[in-house]
Amino acid sequence: MNKLQLDGFLPYHLVMSADLISRSLSRVYAKHGLTIPEWRILAQLKENESLTPSEIGYLAKMEKARISRALVLMAKKDLIVRKLDESDKRVSHIMLSGKGELLFSEIEPEVLSWNAQFIDNLGDDTYNSLVESLKDIQKNCHNGSYFPQ
Repeated sequence: MNKLQLDGFLPYHLVMSADLISRSLSRVYAKHGLTIPEWRILAQLKENESLTPSEIGYLAKMEKARISRALVLMAKKDLIVRKLDESDKRVSHIMLSGKGELLFSEIEPEVLSWNAQFIDNLGDDTYNSLVESLKDIQKNCHNGSYFPQ
């Protein structure tokens, strides 16, 4: 009989690695008063300019309740601006405020430095191989290749 061994179970290693990396990186933006969900939203808004909460959830892989809580905190800190959709008043579009843009510009060099150090610690070959492998996993999961029948 086969028995699950976590040490040889890829999903376990992916989740553990993602959590460890996220917690390590969070020290960078926590110094600026941001939580993990707030940082993920800030980064998505910087890259995409304007997003609905649903789009943020899809891109940042976050649950609706977590997004809502983070957006409330970010609004209290004046980091975002909400604009109602003209054709559907139930939908709001979220953008970074001037203060949010400024905060991102303060954090960005620190995050890039953290990333460069992380890559240096792994080595270029390991890093490039890992990134390509993760892209393959993501692509195959999106097209259904990893979902057994």
